[in-house]
Order: sequence, then C-alpha cells, then structure tokens
Amino acid sequence: MAASSEPSSTTEAAALAGDHSAWNALVARHNQKVIVALIAHGVRPAVARELAQDTWLRLLNQATEHRLDRLELPGLAIRQALFLARSHARDERPLATMRIDESVPSDEARLLSREELQRASEILAQCNPMAQRVFKLVYLSPQLTHAEVAARVGLSAQRVKQIVCEVRAELRSALRGVDDER
Repeated sequence: MAASSEPSSTTEAAALAGDHSAWNALVARHNQKVIVALIAHGVRPAVARELAQDTWLRLLNQATEHRLDRLELPGLAIRQALFLARSHARDERPLATMRIDESVPSDEARLLSREELQRASEILAQCNPMAQRVFKLVYLSPQLTHAEVAARVGLSAQRVKQIVCEVRAELRSALRGVDDER
C-alpha cells in the first residue's frame, strides 16, 4: 500500500476517486513504459503486454477497494508488473508434451489441447453474457482495438481490458487445475 500523501496530479486524484476516463488517460500515458520495463527484464513482448494489462487491472481494483492512497506512476505500475512477471515465471510450465524435433505436436499433446479447449469453453460459458461477448470480440476479431470493442458493446476501453483480464485469469486458473489433476 502506498503511503498517505496527496496525489501527484489531478488525473491521478480523479483515478483514485473512481473516474474511468482518468484511468484510461493514465494507462495511455504509462502503459508503454510498463511494457518496456518488463521487456528490459527479459519478458517476451506478448507476455509483457498481457502482464501490463493485469497490472492495470490490479491497480484499478486496489484503488476501488481503497487500498491505495496515491498513485506514483509509472513506478507503482512497474513494480506491480515486475511482481506479476516473477509470479508468472514461477507458474510457467514447460511444454513437455511437445516433441522437440518436430513442429507437429504428438498425439498426447493434441489430446491435452482438446481437453484444455473443452475446459476453456466450459469456463467461458459460465461467464456472464457481456464478458463472453467482449472476450469473443477481442479474440475472434484481433484487428479490433479495445476501444473499438468497447464502442460495439457500450463500455469503456478500460472496462473491456478489465473484462478480458478477468476472463483470462479464470481460464488460467481453471487450466492450472486441469494440469494439477493429471
């Protein structure tokens, strides 16, 4: 938790007060710095973008729960992202089911992928209709930006990112559970 103090800008104060447009402005201003910091620490770019989204979601949730007194950005976001990166590195499992000498997956890997896909479909079906719609738009129409998806469903871009992060977290958790059962 950050120490008590005045927010360093009016945008940060508005974000702490729950203003979603202020959060969008802060994310737009600092997101690239968070991603670059992760890449500088050896995180792959695709993973860095995902971790940055998770970082902003966590900060937004912490602010909503009044666990943050101030936002010292981008430092706070970078520290949170690096924490998530370390956690991700511990959780990442090797692709032991893939044959190294060939680009075609083994029969076992194809079966495991089908099981994971089935489990992912079940988890997605349990999500509320808006979350399902947002998630499908983001992943079935990758040419759309979060802002374009937000316009289509009548939400803010930040809320779309938050929904995507929440659904991905549910999927990761469920798929880890499948791995633990094996």
